Amino acid sequence: MTKPPSIKVQKPAAETDSAINKEEIKGVYPIPKLGQENAAGRPLGHSKNTIKPAKPEEQAAEYIKGIHSKSWNGEIAYSRFYSMPRESYKHLRNIDINRTLALVRGAGNNTHAGRKRTLSSNILLQMTNVYEAGIRVGIAPDRYTYQELIAINTDLMNFDRAYGLIEEMIQRGIKPTIRPYRTLLNGYSALVSEIDNARRLWQSMLAKIGRDEIAADESSDQPAKLDLATYTCIVAAECNVGNLARVTEILEEMSGAGIAADIVLRNTILGGILKHGGLDSGIKEVKFMVDSGYIPNSYTYYLLIQSAVSEERIGVVKRLLIESVKRGVTPSVKMIRKLPLLPAEILDIVTENGVEIDMIRVYNPLIGLAMRENSFNEALGLIARMRAQNIEPNTVTYSHLLDALSKANRLNEAKLIYKEAFGEGRKLVPDTHILGIMIDTCARADDIRGIFWYKMEMERRGLAPTEVIYNIILTALSRRKQMDLGAIMLTMNELMETNPPIRPSTRTLNVVYTAFQTKAEQSGKLTHAELDFLRKWYSKTSSDIDLYVPRDMFTYAFIISAFANAGLLEDALFVYSDMLKHAENDSSVRAHFTRSPKYMAKLILVCAKNQQYTKILDLWRDWRRLGIPGHEGSLRIVLFACDQVGQSTTARDIVFGLLVPPELRAVPGDPDSSIEHSAEKTHMRVIGSNGSLPIDLEDSPFIHDYQPAIVSGSVLALFVGIAIKHGMVEYIMPALNLLRQNKPKTSRPILSLAGGDDEGDSHASKLGVSTRFSSDNAAKILALLQESKHESSKEIINDFLTFIEDNFPEAAPV
Repeated sequence: MTKPPSIKVQKPAAETDSAINKEEIKGVYPIPKLGQENAAGRPLGHSKNTIKPAKPEEQAAEYIKGIHSKSWNGEIAYSRFYSMPRESYKHLRNIDINRTLALVRGAGNNTHAGRKRTLSSNILLQMTNVYEAGIRVGIAPDRYTYQELIAINTDLMNFDRAYGLIEEMIQRGIKPTIRPYRTLLNGYSALVSEIDNARRLWQSMLAKIGRDEIAADESSDQPAKLDLATYTCIVAAECNVGNLARVTEILEEMSGAGIAADIVLRNTILGGILKHGGLDSGIKEVKFMVDSGYIPNSYTYYLLIQSAVSEERIGVVKRLLIESVKRGVTPSVKMIRKLPLLPAEILDIVTENGVEIDMIRVYNPLIGLAMRENSFNEALGLIARMRAQNIEPNTVTYSHLLDALSKANRLNEAKLIYKEAFGEGRKLVPDTHILGIMIDTCARADDIRGIFWYKMEMERRGLAPTEVIYNIILTALSRRKQMDLGAIMLTMNELMETNPPIRPSTRTLNVVYTAFQTKAEQSGKLTHAELDFLRKWYSKTSSDIDLYVPRDMFTYAFIISAFANAGLLEDALFVYSDMLKHAENDSSVRAHFTRSPKYMAKLILVCAKNQQYTKILDLWRDWRRLGIPGHEGSLRIVLFACDQVGQSTTARDIVFGLLVPPELRAVPGDPDSSIEHSAEKTHMRVIGSNGSLPIDLEDSPFIHDYQPAIVSGSVLALFVGIAIKHGMVEYIMPALNLLRQNKPKTSRPILSLAGGDDEGDSHASKLGVSTRFSSDNAAKILALLQESKHESSKEIINDFLTFIEDNFPEAAPV
């Protein structure tokens, strides 16, 4: 993190003339006296906890340490990779790039919440970015680099790109192993439409192996040989299209090469026979398998039963189940879920025919199915039957029960089941998963005392709370109506005290930041301890190897809002700056911030309270660039800031930019345009008090898109004051006439935010005027014009009164 420049309180420009209604601005946005300080202590940008930017080689060394540790996953790896300065990349090695690619793809790694990472085009984009970043700094890819890229493209069915990467690898002089070919062949085998590509690739592999152009998996020095796994891929492709004659030929080739088929390959063939020949053909194939010495396994019978169910042959389903249990095959969970039989029927069949079946492995899936259907009584009946057969439920049994009760928010029943199963004197001992379910059940019911009782129970039994359990506790604490930030901070600090530290998930951290945002919004401040905590955790999760947490679009918005609500300008701007830097590589991180104007409006408001008028204009410029919806209250502050720093023409450009409709914004070079364009300015004509008046709008970043709805009567009153003060009275009536000519973007009535009674303004609505005038606003503008010493003021007063009478008669001053 780079340290932002220190912010100094600006002295306002010469005291605003009476033309500016300062009391109105102060009434809506109170501004403190110069030198007034927030009791916030040291800001984030100057915090002792803030990590000073290290040298590029030092940041690279820290990244290398983290990427090869066991604590990072794909989300963290990519986020940390792109948070490094580009100069750091040249200090990485090929092995570091490959490790990053493997983690981002999610090979053997899970997300924070313990779920398998879902492959998506975004994952592919991240991997491509890492690969290209390495290429740009001269890190040459090797076969492992390409294997990762080929794998992700194959998983996403980008087969042409995957094949192109194999060709690119060869062009770079890298001898590929058989692994990328097998990966692509396996991808082809899953789709009937890719059978021709699968066959071409197979022939290409045979030719290249014959020319020693493909290396073995184990070593690039050894020539490749076709193995069982590779043969299984081409067999799967041919089975998928029903070409069983070709499958027979492949089996003969395997036999000639001394490669024997295994049960996996035979099940692959069985799947093809069932798909194209039906159940009867499949049963014959299984008989042939048995006669050939293959022992059917649970997947063999799953395929048969699945086919029987699809053909609605219930009698065959029962017969296959009996046959499987007689062979000592315990029905798999997938098989049990497929069976169109009642639990009692399944148990009767297994009990009567199963010789060496572990019955607990049959009961547990049935209990799980019952609880998924919210059949609590049925599940209890199954447990009673277990006990009648002298089969004691195990922790898996109770985990099914408790998990379903948790999701059904049945806390009392869950507590009774837990006490019965794991209470004093019971043989069963709860594990981390069971206690985690109980903590989650209490959290769903807002039973905070119960949460900490089960957490203490976990510690009493010598079990360490996991990341998931801490996330549950913190989420529950943060979402309470009666929030206790002290409890949140104590629990969060426990994470750092564990060895190794436990990393909260992005979602949990966002929930915690939301709690601080809510507290700051409700009270307008945070205590010293709360601020120190917030700064420390933002810093730790930004840089610490063990506590680094990737940020998403909610993280930045919530913590910026927390600092802004507490009036901490430097901290809020520091995080805002971090967000913009992050968005250079991942624009999604600013999505929530830009979706609503409230976050930027809070930043502008805290700038106004600290009299940071130049910073207000900088934020207004970003407002347009980020595409944030307009906000009338912030517009008033921006115009006030323009006056304070003496940029009256900027105020004029802002107002006219919002009022000029799209049809007057012609394309440069259009000969029929009513707008003249030059290298520096955009010239347009609007109707003024004396016919046509040229208005020059500078082509500046302060000019927003057409948004007349946010130009309220209050805003116009402020602009009139600025125009009078800075000698721009000729722009007053053109602005009002533009307001009259504008049509609202929607038929929805737009209410003024400036006070006054605007109800009954039917005449203005019929005209389609996008902003309504109250009598107070009209009186303020008239008073400003009357105080003006400009020579054309009287003429403008007459035009203004005519304008009000024609368009807003209800607002006419008495």
